Amino acid sequence: MATYLERYFEGTPQTVINLATDIAAGNFSGAPAATYDNTSDSTYPNAANANAMLEMPDWASAPAAGTKIELWGVLKDTDGTDDDTDAPSGTASGGARQFGAWTVAGVDALQRRTILIDTAGCNKIDFYLKNMTAVLMNNDGGTNCVVKVTPVAFGFVG
Repeated sequence: MATYLERYFEGTPQTVINLATDIAAGNFSGAPAATYDNTSDSTYPNAANANAMLEMPDWASAPAAGTKIELWGVLKDTDGTDDDTDAPSGTASGGARQFGAWTVAGVDALQRRTILIDTAGCNKIDFYLKNMTAVLMNNDGGTNCVVKVTPVAFGFVG
């Protein structure tokens, strides 16, 4: 009898945010660098999950440990042609939905975090960040704020 082990397989990362503009406390980021295309990965198209990696540069001052940076998105091509409307702006979420959040350490230094998000049924997504810390995310000090999203498929090997 064969033994089958469950594991996950990663597709190709897509850089969806590459931001040199600061994000004020409580505010959303501006327009994304690129639309995440969940249909384009040649190995794992239409993946039900994805890893979202956030690279946070330095801060105006150290944020409180345990505070969050939230990941929000506006769905694109929801019926093959039309998009959801109302991108986030300022402190308002508009028509975006929350995909998850990263926990921030209490240090004024570069931080990287990865979360698993649910992308089932999403063709394309414009992602945005919401800075839920009480300090300015300083993205113009020579290092941009970057988010990369990698499709993930679960399967068996044996």
